[in-house]
Amino acid sequence: MQNRSLSKDLIYFKIPTFICDIFVHIVLFTLVAKVMGPDAASLKKFSIVGILDTSNYAFLIVSYAIAISIYGLKLHERKITIIRIVGRALTQTLLTIILFITLYVFVEKSVPRTFLSFFFIADAIGISLTHIAINLSIRALRRLGRNTISTVIVGADENAIRLYKEMSYGQGINGYKVNGYFTGLYADNVPEGVPILGSPSEAEAYIRKFQLDEVYCSLSPDIDGKLVNGIIKACDDKFVSFYYVPNMDGYLRRRMVSGELGQVTVIKLREEPLNNPISKSVKRFFDILISGLFLLLVYPWVWAIVAIGIKLTSPGPILFRQDRTGYSGKSFSCLKFRSMKVNKDADKVQATENDPRKTKFGDFLRKTSIDELPQFINVFKGDMSLVGPRPHMIYHTDVYSDLISDYMVRHLVKPGITGWAQINGCRGETKTLQEMKDRVDHDIWYIEHWSIALDFEIMFRTAVQILGGDKQAF
Repeated sequence: MQNRSLSKDLIYFKIPTFICDIFVHIVLFTLVAKVMGPDAASLKKFSIVGILDTSNYAFLIVSYAIAISIYGLKLHERKITIIRIVGRALTQTLLTIILFITLYVFVEKSVPRTFLSFFFIADAIGISLTHIAINLSIRALRRLGRNTISTVIVGADENAIRLYKEMSYGQGINGYKVNGYFTGLYADNVPEGVPILGSPSEAEAYIRKFQLDEVYCSLSPDIDGKLVNGIIKACDDKFVSFYYVPNMDGYLRRRMVSGELGQVTVIKLREEPLNNPISKSVKRFFDILISGLFLLLVYPWVWAIVAIGIKLTSPGPILFRQDRTGYSGKSFSCLKFRSMKVNKDADKVQATENDPRKTKFGDFLRKTSIDELPQFINVFKGDMSLVGPRPHMIYHTDVYSDLISDYMVRHLVKPGITGWAQINGCRGETKTLQEMKDRVDHDIWYIEHWSIALDFEIMFRTAVQILGGDKQAF
C-alpha cells in the first residue's frame, strides 16, 4: 500500500529523477556520437561548435518523456528490489530508443543503426546505474529520518498490527515513521518497542498538538462514532490525511476498490484494469503488432529448422495441439512444437525434469522455451495474449478448481505465452498444492495490477531469464 501523496511523489522523486535521466541521456548521446565520429554521420551533421543538431536532442527528450508516461518512475516505492529497478530501467531505455527511431524515421527517412546500437548499450548501463544510485540515496535519507511520513495508529486490533508491520518493512525503504498507538483494549497486541501514546480518546488532542502527516484509525464508526468523528475533525483542522482501516478478516486478501452506489459505500473485492475497453484494446493492439511481426519475419525460419530436428529425432507431427482452458473458462487448442514422443498421458501428466517421454531434441526445445513459439499463432488469432496467466490443461483445471477457491479467477483475462508468475519462479512442474496456490496468487496479482508497462517489463524479464538459462524450464 502506498499512501504518499502524488504531489510529494512528483516533487521529491519523479521530477529529480526525470532531470537526472535527461542529463544522462543527453551526455551519453553526445559522447557516443563524438566517439563514433564518421560512423554517426547519418545521425545528423555536427555544427561548427561540435554539437549535434538540436532536433536530435528534442527527439530524444520527447521519446523519453513518452516512455516514462507509459512506464513510470517508481524508484521510491516500498519493497522495490535492485533487480526490478534495473529491469525497469532497461525497459524504459528500450522504449526510448524505439520511440526515438520512430520519430527520426518519420522526419529524416533514415535510421542510424550502428550509432543507436552503441548508444542503447551505453544508455542502458548509464540509466540503470543512475536509478540504482537514486534508490540507494532515498534509502539512506530515510534511514537518517529525512523525507519520512509521520503517523500514528488509533486502535490496536489485529488489522492495525498488520498495518504497522507493513509500514515498518524495510525501515530504510518505505519512509513511514510510526510515532505510536492509541489503544486501551488491545494494548497487549502492540509490538514490543512501539510506544503506546494513550487511549483512543486522547488521540484528538495529540493530533492538534503535534505535527503529523497521516493518521490511521481502525475504530468502528458504528461503535465509537463520536470519538472517530472528533479525530476526523482534528485531522481536517490540522491538514492531516485520515485513513480508515476496516476489518476485512474473512475476505480473501486482494486489491479491493471502494465506490458508491447512490449514498451507500460499497467495496469491490477485485480491481480489473482490463475491464476497461481502452486498456483491453491497447493490449490487443500490441498482441497483434508483435505477434504479427514475429510470425512474418522470424517464425518461418524457426519452424523450418525445428521441423527438421523433430522429424529426425522421432516420428509424429511437428506441432503438438492440446486443449487448454482459456479466457472465461473456454477451451482452445494451444500450439507447441512437439518435444515428446507421442504418448497417451500428454493431456493429464505434467512434464518433469527427467521425463522419459521427452526426446533429446525436445529437451533442448523445452530448456530454451523454443517449444512455446507456435503460441504466437494463438496470440494472433486472439486465443491468447503475449502476457497473462499460463494456460493449464483442462484436466488440471478440473482438479485444481475444486482444491483452490480462487483458481478460476485467473481466467478473467486471456492466457499468455509468459506471465508474472513465470518470471517470479512459479514455472515448471507443480509438485505440491501450495506451489499451485503460489502460481494462482501471482496470476491474480497480475490481473489486478495490469498495465501495458507491466506487460513490457514481463516480456523483457522473460527474455533475460531465457538467455540466462532458466533451470525451471524442462
